[in-house]
Amino acid sequence: LMINENLIDNTIVFLDNDIKSILNKIEEKKNFLLDEKEEIAQGIVTPNDSVNKKSLEILGKNYKLNDGIFNLTTKELEYFNLNQNELEIIKPLYTSNEINRYCTHKENSKWIIYTDSSFKNEDKINDYPNIKYHLDKFKKVISSENKPYGLHRARNEYFFKGNKILSLRKCVNRPLFSYVDFDSYVNQAYYVIKSNRINLKYLTALLNSNLIAFWLKYKGKMQGNNFQVDKEPLLNIPILYIENNPLILNEINTIVDKIIFLKVNEITDNKNYLIELEEKLNKIFYKLYDLSNDDIEIIREVKFEYP
Repeated sequence: LMINENLIDNTIVFLDNDIKSILNKIEEKKNFLLDEKEEIAQGIVTPNDSVNKKSLEILGKNYKLNDGIFNLTTKELEYFNLNQNELEIIKPLYTSNEINRYCTHKENSKWIIYTDSSFKNEDKINDYPNIKYHLDKFKKVISSENKPYGLHRARNEYFFKGNKILSLRKCVNRPLFSYVDFDSYVNQAYYVIKSNRINLKYLTALLNSNLIAFWLKYKGKMQGNNFQVDKEPLLNIPILYIENNPLILNEINTIVDKIIFLKVNEITDNKNYLIELEEKLNKIFYKLYDLSNDDIEIIREVKFEYP
């Protein structure tokens, strides 16, 4: 019995020749690789974001299900009446309520107590007395490696600052990539892409295209019909960057700006116009990747839904 070591722990997918041909054409155009350490990071890991059923059994009747621990609602945050020093480690947390394909709504409803591994030194929390008082109430159930005051995995804060792309790890129907140009903190349900080497609006358009959805369907990780866009599939996406073609780059950025404007302002009457704009982008990418009409027809047959 012969075993190819390269196949161990990898998914084996049997594809017909037409699909293989398209995937090969897409792969051949790859000219840009994201740096796995410097340009991609998973969101914050906090096993104790709020009170769940298990922790409620330990804490007792004076607590309620979903009470905030490290994650707080705006109402909870206001109730704590934190001083200015304490507010500096309270960061805006974004979830699927605000994060959509292409854009993220700026007005968040959740906050996170952003305490990194340095808070393993318990003396550090003394500068934040109200936060200490709050977290002390949950000491029994906080299981972070940096307990009781530090997040389990705070990640490098650089990734949450300024321009970035948020990538949802588990996606229904099609992948979700969201361009953000303001500070935004996310949990482990997302990966963050942050690069100064590539235009992020261009990359957002490419990653949200039918072409890349097709690639991820056949070369990424799938759970049934759902996409599992973890770090490895992200790194393997065949990115074609056209920095030497400013006309097309500007055209793509202009279309992305229009899509973001319509989505941020929730102009629902323009749903058909949004689809039309996305189709324009799809056509541009088909051409950039030198796909034939027959190739395009095969991709269209998959029918990725526009949410």
